[in-house]
Amino acid sequence: MKNDYADNKCWFPSLLIKSTFFLFVFFAFNACQFEDEVFTGITGSKAPAFNLTSTDGNQVNLFDYQNKVIVLFFLGTESSCEAAVPDIENMLVTPFVDRTDFIILGLYYVNGDMISVKAFKTAAGLTYPLLLNAGNVATNYKTTYNRIVIIDQDQNIVFSGSQCASKDIITVKQKLDLLLSK
Repeated sequence: MKNDYADNKCWFPSLLIKSTFFLFVFFAFNACQFEDEVFTGITGSKAPAFNLTSTDGNQVNLFDYQNKVIVLFFLGTESSCEAAVPDIENMLVTPFVDRTDFIILGLYYVNGDMISVKAFKTAAGLTYPLLLNAGNVATNYKTTYNRIVIIDQDQNIVFSGSQCASKDIITVKQKLDLLLSK
């Protein structure tokens, strides 16, 4: 009597490999879609309002900057955020320093106290306003720390970074050049 199982003993490992491959591709594709949705899903919508305290003790409201192009840099004390500061200063602050229709705001993602955030601002060499306790704002903007968001003159979100700020800096500079050339 012939054993059918012995002749077909490769069917199970083959099915397992194919199933595993299918599941890997399925979840990898869905993970990419989820990441894009989380970080860029707000592009094209109106910028959510916020009112935060700066390291100077002033209240800063998004609507204080109507008719301006606004760059929001969400940052924390992580070394990757601090490493992006020189690029942001050189490519986004310095070229537009004399513009009255542009502002960059640092939004400190971590809910830190005024003294430690001021110390971070000084150590990192930030020259633009740094706003405290912006974790909830980041949630409203569907972003996280070390990300850049651009808001146009009509307060529409035209860019929401999906990778570290230093990797998006060239794209951000190009978008700013276009927005500010109008």
